Amino acid sequence: MGLNDFIASAPTVNFSLWWRHVMLSEHPQTHVLLYVCVLWRIWKSRNKVVFEYLQPHAQSLARQCFFQFREVSSSLPPAPAPPHQPPSSRLPSWVPPPDDFLKINFDAAVRVSGCSSGLVVRGADGHVALAVGFQHFGVTDPYRTELLAARDAISMLVSKSLPRVIIEGDSEVVVRQLRQGASSDPLGGPVLRDCFILLASVSVSLEFRAVPRTANRVAHRVAQKALLLSPLELCSFDFVGWLH
Repeated sequence: MGLNDFIASAPTVNFSLWWRHVMLSEHPQTHVLLYVCVLWRIWKSRNKVVFEYLQPHAQSLARQCFFQFREVSSSLPPAPAPPHQPPSSRLPSWVPPPDDFLKINFDAAVRVSGCSSGLVVRGADGHVALAVGFQHFGVTDPYRTELLAARDAISMLVSKSLPRVIIEGDSEVVVRQLRQGASSDPLGGPVLRDCFILLASVSVSLEFRAVPRTANRVAHRVAQKALLLSPLELCSFDFVGWLH
């Protein structure tokens, strides 16, 4: 039973009762996740109306719901294997690049006031050659936070003149956008355009890969740490030494 059905069967709707009904019903996991994403985006839009005096467009809200649902659902673990095929006890982990490549892993962490990016550079030996964190204020949307982290990774590639590189992240949506080279996505906006401007100056071999979160843990640790530091601490913090 969805919300409309529940409304039709009752004179008034108590949200807590409806939510309890949803959680106790045999709803597919993706349906519950969609409810959560829609409710969250509606609440965010409500805050923009009340506190920022903005009037979010319905189409924009729908796109935000779609991208957030796609982003979060892509990070969910796969469905468990059938009983006669016991699931493997090993989760996917980070895989070293070929000998002549470097690998940059990127990830984002979020809090109320903004987000942070975590970048980790490793070679074939798995040693952390470089790790940095960045802070971005005022951005909390999951898609844009991951896109900012990807832009920071591309910017590092350009500024450090790194050789052949593989850039990995756990956002399939962002990685797909960068692979396709589509810069017209309205949600990506200037950040996505920045990515392609930076990529236009890259002359080395470059590949983008989407990986499970379990293969991106170190970059996520860096992003989480960067989120906790003050701007002054962030400028001088030794992420490589901290990871070791």
